[in-house]
Amino acid sequence: MMHFYKLVVTLFLGLCISQAANAKWDEERDMTTNGKEELIYYYKTNQQGQKLVLDKYVKRLIFIRPDRLYKRSIKQIKVDDQLIDVTSDPFSRFPEQTAIIFDNKDEVLKKLFLAQKIEFNVRYGRDEALSTFQIK
Repeated sequence: MMHFYKLVVTLFLGLCISQAANAKWDEERDMTTNGKEELIYYYKTNQQGQKLVLDKYVKRLIFIRPDRLYKRSIKQIKVDDQLIDVTSDPFSRFPEQTAIIFDNKDEVLKKLFLAQKIEFNVRYGRDEALSTFQIK
């Protein structure tokens, strides 16, 4: 019985420590449509009110800018001053959201999760804007 207690305490402390290590991103919880599974999404909001969501289930980033509903494209992101080629895919039902997809998903996802700073240029037709997210 004492061994079981030690195991439970060790698991609980390990979970607390891992949550503290991942505390750089804010958490948002959501239930699946059938209500059986809870999903956890990580996000950051910058000073301009833009939101960057790290979707670990589909292995992509979602860029949300509610004040610009125009079609946008993102070709590269800079993670801690390292350029990564990406493709962007706007959501048809949510025009303020754009999915950012990368080739080597597992490697890039790990870099994003550990990143200090994420930057990218967003093109709105002929206009271009820089979006920066500080992750501490």
